[in-house]
Amino acid sequence: MPILNDIIDWVENKPTFWQVAVDRLIRNNELTENDITELTEICKVDFGLSKFEFDNVDFDDLRDFANNTTSNDDVILSKISNIDNINALSKVCELEFAPKGLTIVYGDNGAGKSSYVSILKHACNTRGHKPKINDNLYDPTCFGNDKKADIEYTTDSTNFYTVNLVNEEVNNSILKSVDVFDTSSANHYIEGEDEIAFIPQGLSIVEKLAIDIKKVENKLNLELSNPALREFDYSLLDVSECSTAKTFLDKLSAETNLDELRAESIWNSTKSSRIEQLTKEIEKLNATDPKKNLKENEEKIKRFEILQKKFQTLEDNLTGQILDGLKQTLNNFVTTSKALEESSEKAFSDLPIDGVGNSSWKLLWESARKFYNESTDTENFPEINYDSSCPLCLQDLNEDAKNRFTSFEEFIKNDIQKTFDEASNKFDLAIENLNSLEFSFEEQEPTTIELNELIDDYSQNQEQYLKLLFKQKENFTTLFNAKKTIEDFNKIEIEETPKTQIQELIKNLKETNEKLKVQSIEEDLKPLNKELNQLKGEKKIFDFKPKLGREIYRQKKIKLLNQCISKCNTRTITTHSNELATNYISQNLKQNFKTELTKLGFKNIKIETETKGQRGKQYHYLRLDEQNANGIALKDILSEGEHRCISLATFLSELSISEHNSAIIFDDPVSSLDHKWRNKISKRITEEALERQVIVFTHDITFLLMIQEHSDKLNCDLDIKSLTRKKKETGLIASYPPWDALPVGKRIGLLKNAYQRLEKIERTETEEVYKERAKILYGKLRETWERFIEEVFLNGAIQRFGRAIQTQRLSKIIDLTDDDYNLVDTNMSKCSTYFTGHDTAGTLIEEMPDSDEFLADLTILEEYTKTIRKRRN
Repeated sequence: MPILNDIIDWVENKPTFWQVAVDRLIRNNELTENDITELTEICKVDFGLSKFEFDNVDFDDLRDFANNTTSNDDVILSKISNIDNINALSKVCELEFAPKGLTIVYGDNGAGKSSYVSILKHACNTRGHKPKINDNLYDPTCFGNDKKADIEYTTDSTNFYTVNLVNEEVNNSILKSVDVFDTSSANHYIEGEDEIAFIPQGLSIVEKLAIDIKKVENKLNLELSNPALREFDYSLLDVSECSTAKTFLDKLSAETNLDELRAESIWNSTKSSRIEQLTKEIEKLNATDPKKNLKENEEKIKRFEILQKKFQTLEDNLTGQILDGLKQTLNNFVTTSKALEESSEKAFSDLPIDGVGNSSWKLLWESARKFYNESTDTENFPEINYDSSCPLCLQDLNEDAKNRFTSFEEFIKNDIQKTFDEASNKFDLAIENLNSLEFSFEEQEPTTIELNELIDDYSQNQEQYLKLLFKQKENFTTLFNAKKTIEDFNKIEIEETPKTQIQELIKNLKETNEKLKVQSIEEDLKPLNKELNQLKGEKKIFDFKPKLGREIYRQKKIKLLNQCISKCNTRTITTHSNELATNYISQNLKQNFKTELTKLGFKNIKIETETKGQRGKQYHYLRLDEQNANGIALKDILSEGEHRCISLATFLSELSISEHNSAIIFDDPVSSLDHKWRNKISKRITEEALERQVIVFTHDITFLLMIQEHSDKLNCDLDIKSLTRKKKETGLIASYPPWDALPVGKRIGLLKNAYQRLEKIERTETEEVYKERAKILYGKLRETWERFIEEVFLNGAIQRFGRAIQTQRLSKIIDLTDDDYNLVDTNMSKCSTYFTGHDTAGTLIEEMPDSDEFLADLTILEEYTKTIRKRRN
């Protein structure tokens, strides 16, 4: 086979696992899951990832095998059987198909035709939508059970095999060489792109190669995601930037070898001892670090200053000039208090109540002043005119009252009161300050301990100092509480206070810090730290040597796996598939498409078929071949008949380039089309049945009769099946084809069988039951006389479902005489008298003919048919 040799020549310089894949595909047509596993290992062998042993392809032997390869076997369907839980289809019926020619499966709507087609669509090859197979709605016990059917086939008409369909899945894909064409397929041809269904075996080898190479790629990708290849994040290892360990880790990659790792991870006891030694030297040097000491001194100063400020606060309130101020405050308060008392006695003597002149009374006096001045809108309080009244009780003031008002106001305005108020305020403030002085130093206890280590006997000195200050506070508090003037008091004298000691210490620390600011140990530390970081880095590499070794292996394996995956790119397969399609298919497909359009009588619009490759597969699509067709979709301008015609032409043109003549199936191919398209398509389907098994499902009686007509003309074998149904069961095979499709001879045979049942009804049933059955049969007999006139009497020159008058057939009807006309008229009239549908007067049917008379009437038609045919032969 030339195409296979082209493929063999092409794959000879491709990766080894491609070569093995092509070899096995050519020899076996399919690759198993084990084949894919082995191809994956072979791919890895080239990169050192596997030691899988295999035989290289013997290309000379492969060419010999290819040259002796025959075409695929033709698949012929024989029957559908063992149906279970598929819609309402009968479980016992078997739908058989004629092994050659045409099988027509006729069924009215709801007879089960579509259910049988659904089975075939899931088992065979179909474009577009595959219908869902449902449970038997009439049998609730079936819900959840498997939906099953068996499709029997043969390739040699001797041995028969079965494909099992279970829940829309098949156990064998061999029936994919059988194609189903229906309305959905027609839409798919016009609107979408699809795989070329029938192609030379060689091109299918290329498509399968692309699919299988992708399966190898998937296995390699799966291996990449294996947890065993999980990355070790060595970037998290804490190594110094300036160490050789850092340089090694930064450069670690698939190119790193284990010798480099070994060289970087050498470790011994000498290096461990050196790390300990360096650590001690650095710690010792850091202890003298000026920056560290500077920082520590600054923190000390802050702590000491807090304590110093607290001492200063106590001294500011209990020593020096502040004591003279306290003495003056106390004496002023005592002196002004006595003067005020004397003044008050003079102003408020001989009064009927006590307390006049005190602070409460003063508040009352000022409130009265405010009330009076606001109510009179003046500043005259207290007013003591001749008609003045008391602002509080509103009684008239006598002379004594007026004198008291005058003395009260003079008292309020007297300087002695003001002086006393000022002295009293200072006195209260001084007492408050003394009481608020803080002598608790618990928070500063750690600082005190620290100072005690720096200053001799500091703790005792601070304790004595605080006692003296506290005693000073207590003395003054006692004096203030006594409210007596003092001439003199004892002042504490401390030559060297804790405050001055702290001040001196802070001064020294600040002088030391000035010197530390210009000192540094950085240069001394630098070589020590560098050596230590280097050794620590080497120790890290040593500690993680096993993990780093696995990481190097991982990166190498990932790199090689990615290189393997890069060999799974199917672009070159697609390119070669395009070339093969151009050389072996495209031109044939285009020419065959045009031929099919011509056969179907399509002339209105120019249509082209195009092919293109994608991922190793060949796709074809249809386009308008008109001047102004850019951007116009075929589906938008075609009539339904044109749509179906083009789709069928595409379908049949694909068949013409296949290397087998497997069965094809049509599901209502002319549904809703007019008689012209029905005739063209029925003729073309019948022609195809001369080359292969063709199965047609239809509910269109006119189409069925057209098929019959073309089968007769083309001498094509025709087997008609008829489906019927019960109330809850469909897909029943009727014992005879639809009545309208039967010729005279078969109708007479069916009526003879009906006579047997009529005779039994006459014997066993009532007269009414017999009469109704007899009427039906006389109606059928009249229809048979009508078919006799078309088929025999007029020699088929005129037929009710025909599209033309066949004048050539008229040459044989010159033998008819008046006796012939009278015989036909008499018998048809008798049938018209008795058949159902004529509402005649009861007197016209005195008595329904018995069964023997019906048989005699039927025999007249049978014998007369023989007479006419014998006469004309």
